[in-house]
Amino acid sequence: MEKRYMEKLVGKYCKIVTKEPGEERANVITGVLEDVDYKDGFILVDSSQGLGCLRIDTVIAIKPGKESGQV
Repeated sequence: MEKRYMEKLVGKYCKIVTKEPGEERANVITGVLEDVDYKDGFILVDSSQGLGCLRIDTVIAIKPGKESGQV
């Protein structure tokens, strides 16, 4: 996802699907998208597990949703 459309989702609750190179299965993270850093290639996500960063290269899909668990 190299397109620069993710900044529209900053501050919104999202479901993010990522797949690391070499892994067979994709991972799903749900939380609030805090920041997008295109220069360094990372996004910050505040989830139930805490604040974390994901590489933009590994993001397959992002779906905005409601924080009530309905994503």
